[in-house]
Amino acid sequence: MTLPRSTCSAEGVDATGIRDLVDAARAADLDLHSLMVARHGRVVAEGWWAPYTAQRPALVYSLSKTLTATAVALLQQQGLLHVDDLLLDHLPGVDRDAIDPIWSRVRLSHCLSMTVGFETDVEGRVFDRSRPQDFRADDEWLHRVLATPPTREPGTLFTYNQAATYLLSVVVTAVAGGGVEQVLLEGIPEVLEVGEIPWHRDPLGREMGFSGAHVPTGTVLSLAQLYLDRGRRDGVQLVDEAWFDRAAVAFGPLNADPDAGEDWRRGYGFSLWVQRHGYRGDGAFGQFLLVLPEHDVVVAVTSEHERMQSLLDLVWEHLVPAVDRAGSPEADAELAGRLADARIEPRRAAAPAGPDVARLRRADDEPSSALSRAYRASTVRRGPDGASTLELDRDGLTLPVRVGSGEWLESQLEADGWRLPIVASGGWTDDTHYVAEVIAIETPHRFTVEGRLDDAPDDSTLDSTTDASGEVRMTWRLGSLMGPDPFGLAVRTTD
Repeated sequence: MTLPRSTCSAEGVDATGIRDLVDAARAADLDLHSLMVARHGRVVAEGWWAPYTAQRPALVYSLSKTLTATAVALLQQQGLLHVDDLLLDHLPGVDRDAIDPIWSRVRLSHCLSMTVGFETDVEGRVFDRSRPQDFRADDEWLHRVLATPPTREPGTLFTYNQAATYLLSVVVTAVAGGGVEQVLLEGIPEVLEVGEIPWHRDPLGREMGFSGAHVPTGTVLSLAQLYLDRGRRDGVQLVDEAWFDRAAVAFGPLNADPDAGEDWRRGYGFSLWVQRHGYRGDGAFGQFLLVLPEHDVVVAVTSEHERMQSLLDLVWEHLVPAVDRAGSPEADAELAGRLADARIEPRRAAAPAGPDVARLRRADDEPSSALSRAYRASTVRRGPDGASTLELDRDGLTLPVRVGSGEWLESQLEADGWRLPIVASGGWTDDTHYVAEVIAIETPHRFTVEGRLDDAPDDSTLDSTTDASGEVRMTWRLGSLMGPDPFGLAVRTTD
């Protein structure tokens, strides 16, 4: 059941605190995509920065770990496993004589709490979605993980890593017969309120577990509320209350990384970080599930930035003091209006400008944030009312992108059996410069395509009916963790 709606003042929250949080995030260029806040189990603030919408799922990166841990909790409630079980007891196909004996001492609780015994994150030695060879149909990531044994005794060292949660995904599949997605959809459908959880998977079809889940912001908030309510929803105990006694507190040694932010040094439970106020699940580039039990508040955020501690600092500075502070209906209305009008400004074309057709070769002097070199060229074709079509050449395959002027237009990129929804805006800014911004709308990420025409010969005049040539640069705003090719982000097939 959808969480009920209320107003900030009715639930004892001063709406100006949330307004100030939004303003401070904008001033700090934290690029919010969505924000939801609930108190006493009622949503008091919600907004999506267009073209992001409430209905679309979004890649939440490592917030996926909290979903995977919740699947483990559901299986424990069914009696199919227990967090104190030995890992290998749930991997019957593994030849124990062929792996390091230390694996026989790893428990599920060690995987949940990042205390397996790794001294570094072994992800780069185990799997890399950006490398095509990692997705051969006959490959088995589990063998790679087990061939990379912990170097410290399980339970004695905290090291945030991806392999630990991947092992949990493998266990869930082995124990339940279905994957993490199936366990969640069958176990807490009234919490998730979605019919699917698109998820990046390994070559054998298992969810990556540590990342890759795509869920709407409302699902993140609803899951946060389930944790705040210690597993109850509408009077029904969906998850055993005892789970939260262990999941939401520091399990083992603290994070010893001297460069970690303050809210990354207070302990780690079962795929949850302990923080100054309550605890959280989070994902790269600013995806947050915040649970503040002392204030009876939960928060969900999606965004794209690399300063996650800064966003938390703003929540503590602006939202937390607003709890139990007198508000007003006027402040509620102002906040609701601000959030309803929130948007990422689309780019506009300068009209008239540019040729009807421009063929742009890939520039050589691009930064490290550039798209994959598989994107060799682009062609820009003029459309009506300042709109244009941008044709991306990906190893000889033409990928058409509809580009709006002053509006975001949607397209579906399709290649290699994958489909990636995008929206784009932009156009010719003058007679020789073209800029389009492209958002992979089910992810935090966007990239820019910038074209510049070659200088025309002194004795020629470029007009709008002439095909022109030039060069193009394609760069990510912030590079995706799934590799430089946008299709690394794709989670939907063309079937």
